[in-house]
Amino acid sequence: MTMHKAWMSAGILVLAAATTSAQVQAAPVVYTLETVAAGSLGNRHFNAAVVTIRMRADTRNVQQQSGTNGAPVFTVTGPATVTVDDGDHRVVANFAKGQIYVRYDTYSGVVGFGSSISPTYPVALGCGNDDCTVGDWTNPSLESNYPQAVYNGTAQALADIAAQPGDNYYVSWDLLTLLPSSLSQSTLLTGRAQTCVVAYQPYNPCLAKAPKPLLTDGGNFYLQGEGGLGTGSNTGAMQVEVLTEDE
Repeated sequence: MTMHKAWMSAGILVLAAATTSAQVQAAPVVYTLETVAAGSLGNRHFNAAVVTIRMRADTRNVQQQSGTNGAPVFTVTGPATVTVDDGDHRVVANFAKGQIYVRYDTYSGVVGFGSSISPTYPVALGCGNDDCTVGDWTNPSLESNYPQAVYNGTAQALADIAAQPGDNYYVSWDLLTLLPSSLSQSTLLTGRAQTCVVAYQPYNPCLAKAPKPLLTDGGNFYLQGEGGLGTGSNTGAMQVEVLTEDE
């Protein structure tokens, strides 16, 4: 992981205004998050496996609430699957109805899949502290007591520019205009991945197990982190893909 402003010139994007579901024409949408994690699915335990969670929904069902400083917090639910590929075996399972939902806090820049266990579990991207209550951009550097435009992914850059428009100096114009901060428009949100249900001990693996499983037709599903905050952390990406009606 490299926490440096050079992330911006390498392709970190940023935001047009957040859009509510009422302002977007209804269309099917697919949310796909991919990262590397440890955990179990049914009786199979895995470590350093590629985990892909995919949900299909409709833009008309995206819900919006007011979060920190009035910034939107988007959520949406729909049928979802999980795929676990450890290099030797690839397993696909369907989540039981209502087990997970997509959540995007546009102020903190934290985005991922939440559940009744935690709004940031099983996976959240862009966490800036050990319990994922703030994003990278709102977590001050060691040099001062205010954000430093230092990010670990695109979701953080989007959040920073929304709150501090002058920081658009650090991003390319093309990216600034191409990728919105929304769950109702096609975009790509990246960040440091956190898959622990409790607060990490920095630089150490997450050993805690969730108090209950997420239910799938392939058995009980748990995720645990490959590493805590710091240089050993994983990264992940959430693709938001709005489809045409015939896709």
